[in-house]
Parts: sequence; structure tokens; C-alpha cells
Amino acid sequence: MARGKFFYGWVIIGVSFLNLAVAFGIWYSFSVFLVAVSREFSWSRAAVSGVFSLFMMVQSLAAVMIGAFIDRFGPRIVFPAASVLIGFSLWLTSTIESISAYYLWYGVLTPVGICAIGYIAHSMVLPRWFEKKRGLAIGIAMAGVGVGMQVMVPLTQYIISLWGWRVAYRILAISTLVVLFIPNALLQRRNPEEIGLIPDGGAMDTEEKRTYQGFVDVPKPVAQNLSHALRSMAFWFLVASSFFTSFAVQSTLIHQVAAVVGKGFSSAKGALFFGLTGIIGSAGKILFGYLSDRLGREPAFTLGMGSAFLGIVSLMLLTPQYDFLLYAYAVLFGLGYSSVAPIFPARSADFFLGPDFGKIVGIFSLIGGMGGAIGVWFSGKLFDLTGNYTTSFLLAAVFMILNVLFFRWAGTVARRHK
Repeated sequence: MARGKFFYGWVIIGVSFLNLAVAFGIWYSFSVFLVAVSREFSWSRAAVSGVFSLFMMVQSLAAVMIGAFIDRFGPRIVFPAASVLIGFSLWLTSTIESISAYYLWYGVLTPVGICAIGYIAHSMVLPRWFEKKRGLAIGIAMAGVGVGMQVMVPLTQYIISLWGWRVAYRILAISTLVVLFIPNALLQRRNPEEIGLIPDGGAMDTEEKRTYQGFVDVPKPVAQNLSHALRSMAFWFLVASSFFTSFAVQSTLIHQVAAVVGKGFSSAKGALFFGLTGIIGSAGKILFGYLSDRLGREPAFTLGMGSAFLGIVSLMLLTPQYDFLLYAYAVLFGLGYSSVAPIFPARSADFFLGPDFGKIVGIFSLIGGMGGAIGVWFSGKLFDLTGNYTTSFLLAAVFMILNVLFFRWAGTVARRHK
């Protein structure tokens, strides 16, 4: 494939954008199903919310298993299978008559499918297609998350208002099969080498293949299999960064609306700025992916977390008299937290891309999921103890600093291998 010709990797990015939009549309649509389902059965909000807590835990726990499947079978097998599993589980969810069935079908079965075609799975697949434009490409694909949130959640609410939540789940089930199964079965490939290409384009049998080194910021790989990675300090620094990043981001995101309402604003306004944060986050994923290619992973990540840090400070200082800080929060935190989506998978691939890359990313995702789950619970506990979110957000801000330090230390250690 000569230079200047269209690179098939961009087809993979387009399909990935679609996958992530649908997967996270299903993920965040739980918020509108929660009200409808709990009202019909007179179940407590705590009982129904527990379904989503289980969903998040299972999604994280499945990461290592899904990584092993992707390493062995590739996305052309795993992604279509995931769409079938999601469609099947959503259809079963539409038939529930007990809370235990809700926990089983949506809380256990659905998240395995989401893990196999969502953020975790794409963090394993996309970095194989690009080196020079790795951050930008991943950022474009990850922008599908925000689009799915903004399109599918209100659309699902509209369907529920017309025909009820059971029909809405069935429409989601059928749509998932139609929209995701066909393009993934036809267009997915394991890596560019499978079709005679190299990352970023070019034919494998050209001189370019023998001299290609990728972007200047990318250090020599630290390890190419799991056992070597486990003996690397760079791996453990990234593990720590993943934990602290997810703790800080998820504890802020999940409690942001409640915090805004607690400061004297309406629930509608809080929800509006939650949506605005998501929209800005979609643009931020592309921006910081590009910056990570141009400036380097560590400088771009530092900028992103610095922006998120200032966003959290804005939320802490927010009062009705200084309502402009709500806009500052939406912009700064929305841009900042979005930097994680393209930069962390790109950096993981810089260091560990190889036959066990899926398993390695699975471990990062598992630890990150634990950090997020603990962060959301601990922030709620701190609120119960103090009556406000000041201590919680202060802790999140401190963890923003720690995750940057661990991320940068990982780069410092890795460069000693050059």
C-alpha cells in the first residue's frame, strides 16, 4: 500500500466509534430505566441501583478474561459475539418479574458483553493499528462514548414514555444486533499485519517496514509478555496511576449532580451540566489524543489532569453567587477527565504491545474499575459523615496529583530501557 492511499485503520476507527456509542448508550441509559422499573414494581431505589453497581463490578472483573479472548481469537470473533450476548441479555431483561432476575440478566450478563465491545476491549485493539497517530486515532474512536450518551439516553427515555420500558429494552436488544453485529463481522481485523500492512499504513514488504520506528516520543517497549511486564516497575506505576485516576474521576462524575443540587441549584441544572461535561469530554478525547502524539504522553496527561484538577476546585468553590464556576467546572473537568481515554491505552501500548497486550490492559482495567468503585462508595460515605462533598472532592484533587506522578514515573523508568 503506497503512501497517500487510504489506510484501513481508519475503517477500524469508524467501526469502533459506532461500537462505543452503542455500548455506552446502553450503559448510561440505565439512569432512565431505573425510574421506570422501580415505579412499576415498587422496588426501592437502593435495590435497583444495586443492579448497576453489580454491572460495574462485573464489567471490571471480566476485563482479564476478555483480554485473553481478544489475544487468542481477535476482535472479528469477539466483537460480534459480544453484540449477540448484549442483545440476548437485554431481551431477557425485558422479561423480568423479580429483582433477582434484573440482577442476573442486566447486572451479570450484560456487562460481560459490554466489556467485550466497550472501552476495555477497544483499549486492547486500537493501539495495534497506529503508532505515529496512536493518541489521535484512539481519541476519535473514544469520542463515540459522549455521542452515545447524548443520543441514546434521551431517545431511550422517549421510547419508554411512548411504549414502556419493556419495549425499550427489546428495541435496544434488536438494535444492538443489527447495528453492531454486521459491521464488526465484516470489517474487523486483528491487526494491520493480518492484511499485509503496518501501523499507520504502508506495505509490509517495503523498506519502510524495516526502518519504521514510529513517533519519537514512543520509548522502546518495556515488555512484550505478561510475565516480563509483572517484573517491570513501569507496569506497577501504571497500575497505581490507573487506580488513582479512576478513583478521582468516577467519584467526581457520579456525585457531581448531587453536589450541584446541594449547593442550591436545581436538579435540572445539575443534569444539564452533566450533559455539557459529556459533550466537552467528546471533544477533549480527540484534542488530548492529538496532543499526546505531538507533545508526548506525559505532558499531555499532565495538562489533562491539571485541567480536571482546576475543574474540581471550581466545583468545590461553587455557590449560587458564583454560578459562573459551574461553567468553569463543565469545561475544565470535561476536557481534563477525557484525556484518560486516549492517552492511557496509547501509553500502555507504547510500553507493552505484544502477544499478551490484552491481558495486560485487562489488569489495568480491573484495577481501574476497583479504584472507581471504591471512589464512588467512599465519596458517598464521606458525604454521610460530613454532610457535604468538600472532603470528597479535596481527596479527588489530591489523587489527581498522585496519578500524574505515577504516570510520569512510569515513563521515566521505561526510558531507561532505551
